[in-house]
Amino acid sequence: MSTPRETSLHTSTADRFSAVLWDFDGTLVDTEPRWAEAELAILASHGIAWDSEKASSFTGRPMIHVCEAMASQIGESVTVDDVRHQLLTMVSTFNRERDVPWCPGVLDLLTQIRQAGIPMAIVTGSPRAVVEPVLEAMREGIGNPFDTVVTADDVTEDTAKPAPGPYLLAAERLGVDIANCLVIEDSPAGTTSATTAGAAVLTVDGLAEVGPGPRRVHRPNLAGLSLADMITLWHLADEPAAPVANGGGGVLRAGERITLTDPKGRKHSIVLQSGGIFHTTKGAVRHDDLIGGPQGVVVTSVGGLEFLAMRPILSEFTVSMPREAAIIYPKEAAQITMWADIFPGARVLEAGVGSGGLSIPLLRAIGPNGRLYSYERRQEFADVARKNVESFYGEVPSTWDLNVCDLVAGITSEPIDRAILDMLAPWECVETVGKVLVPGGVLCCYVATTTQMGLVMDTLRADGGWTEPQATETTTRDWHAEGLAIRPAHGTTGHTGFLVISRRLAPGVTAPIRKRRPAPGAYGPDYHGPRPRNITEHDQWRLPKEEK
Repeated sequence: MSTPRETSLHTSTADRFSAVLWDFDGTLVDTEPRWAEAELAILASHGIAWDSEKASSFTGRPMIHVCEAMASQIGESVTVDDVRHQLLTMVSTFNRERDVPWCPGVLDLLTQIRQAGIPMAIVTGSPRAVVEPVLEAMREGIGNPFDTVVTADDVTEDTAKPAPGPYLLAAERLGVDIANCLVIEDSPAGTTSATTAGAAVLTVDGLAEVGPGPRRVHRPNLAGLSLADMITLWHLADEPAAPVANGGGGVLRAGERITLTDPKGRKHSIVLQSGGIFHTTKGAVRHDDLIGGPQGVVVTSVGGLEFLAMRPILSEFTVSMPREAAIIYPKEAAQITMWADIFPGARVLEAGVGSGGLSIPLLRAIGPNGRLYSYERRQEFADVARKNVESFYGEVPSTWDLNVCDLVAGITSEPIDRAILDMLAPWECVETVGKVLVPGGVLCCYVATTTQMGLVMDTLRADGGWTEPQATETTTRDWHAEGLAIRPAHGTTGHTGFLVISRRLAPGVTAPIRKRRPAPGAYGPDYHGPRPRNITEHDQWRLPKEEK
């Protein structure tokens, strides 16, 4: 029973757990090998060999199960009680004669948790006779950090792990709500017991693999973890899944796309699958080593190559998602969002959806009150774009209208605030877009070549109802900075396209005539495109008076 002092510490708060309930063998102390050693020794004394896989299958289960299995192997000469007595005697001797085999990181955590006034309990499937020698050594070394200990002697066979009884009893003794407790476990049976009881569970590697589940988060071990880290993991276990658009949610789950980054900075996009394998030149990386754990971890291939595992951010998602057509790359998408002034609630027209590389950031920018009207001529492109948008947002946003048709033929009369044209000949749609773009609205054309760029700009000038167009090209350059070695990195993202930006004038208004004349020959006899309203072929080739 808890003392009055202990009870005062058991008030649950919103920002941390009410108590920490520790499994014993393999979680708090590394005594599982001692059990396996004793089991194998007893069987060997009868001339029986037991493979390690079969031995590990009993990890976390009631001791009676392993005793029954051993007795059946030995035969009628030994009863289950005989095996149980031998096993308890041998493991108790090991625990009494050997040092406490603390698991990595446990001692520091015990100190921090106790200093924070958070109650702790041990919940084990082992009998007290086996646990007590270790507890005595603990008390001599670090004192007694535990408020209560629940052993196999405190529950019946029917209520032992994997039943919820042991953890419910521990919570009752501590005077806390089991739902606000963090359990630390390493076995499937123990984890099932804690989950069924209603606790959040931090699982660590053990002899038997636990696997993901509700209210559960996994780390290989506790080394390097602080109390603050434990609280973060506790919150993470309860965090629901969320689409990539919202940063994902909680632990990594099967079906999620993640990014693996190797030591050279190379990124690999994979979709997690239960039992899946990512093959590298340095061996395989198991998906199961990531599923159920947090992002921002390092996973190591069989050959020792380390990868940083993260959920992709928008820029990584767009360059790694499936595609049928080329996409607008993140550096241009970012420029478009800024220079085209895409604002929350905006009505935006997009023509040339491709694989949805621009649709995704546009939908985020316009928010829940905006509207994106997308036009794509090819059905196969539209299908891929829809899947990519749905993958990113978890659904097809209600703010998105995807139309499979030609823009000129299928455009509606709905007024729009912004227009982005990503197509082979955007100059052919300037007049059409101009009819629905509100005065002051922004037109942005994304083109790949200088010829396309020139035709768009001259078309806008010839129309007269637009501001003087501006053309930009965006390049990015990485930098290397280590100590005194500061220099540009070798990799540079160069040309991918040009952006032409212009704004729509009010109906019936034409842009003022530019005072600065084009260079001689700009619109000469070899030029066959649209001309600014104040430029004729004759004017262009007539030399200014001062040059005669």
